[in-house]
Amino acid sequence: MLTTEQVEQFEALGAVTIDTPLTRQELADAREAYDRLFPPADSEAVRQRSRHGRTADFFDAPLLNIIQHPFFEEVSRQVLNADEITFNNIALSKTFPRPDEEFSFQQHTDVQYSLADLDGRPKQMICSFFLWLAEVNEKRAPLMYRPRSHRQIAAWRSANPKLAGVAPRVEGVLFENLPELPFENPEPIVASAGQVSVLTTALIHGPSSNVDTEPRYACHLSFKPKGFKLSLPAGKHEARDNYVEALKNYLRPDRLHLVDEA
Repeated sequence: MLTTEQVEQFEALGAVTIDTPLTRQELADAREAYDRLFPPADSEAVRQRSRHGRTADFFDAPLLNIIQHPFFEEVSRQVLNADEITFNNIALSKTFPRPDEEFSFQQHTDVQYSLADLDGRPKQMICSFFLWLAEVNEKRAPLMYRPRSHRQIAAWRSANPKLAGVAPRVEGVLFENLPELPFENPEPIVASAGQVSVLTTALIHGPSSNVDTEPRYACHLSFKPKGFKLSLPAGKHEARDNYVEALKNYLRPDRLHLVDEA
């Protein structure tokens, strides 16, 4: 799965891009599912907005096969130092091209951890995957991130007595509202079709515009150590838990351990 060097890169930088065993046909089938789930390129919805997303409201076979693929469980087990892994959530995004626009991007964190969370055994955190179903280059809406920023924020939180013992929770924080620390400059994540970026969304990261000529297809799925709970914003717990419960009717019997807890 991951080499020792790749695990070390994940821990130090917060992200590492690796190959997956997904076949060309599996990638093509997943892209076809996206094309059914999202509006066509010539629609009014796409003219109004280029980036479209969906979270945990689909049961298309090609996407279910990604959730239950053993590869993601095994990689999660490695990077989280966990014996047992369960599914956390999945979201899809398709970003349509706007080649005449100026390139731009956003920056934020989705969650913030302490150093004890990041270095625990198992780690008390979520392992996120950005699976690239088609090539992502520097113009095709690459995910932007600031290397090592997750650990800089974790060190700041760990040194702040007011945050001692505060459990991490999913709560988006814009870059301008983060502590002023010597963060590195943002970098784009580029990848070939079928590669995946393994990362923590405790990094400063964000979506960018697609100034290329082809759409970007990204699948964001996440896993956690069994028993680990991460608070979500109000109203989102029920939607996620309902989806996890429904997955029990769709996954193969040998993969049901991924959703044995809601």
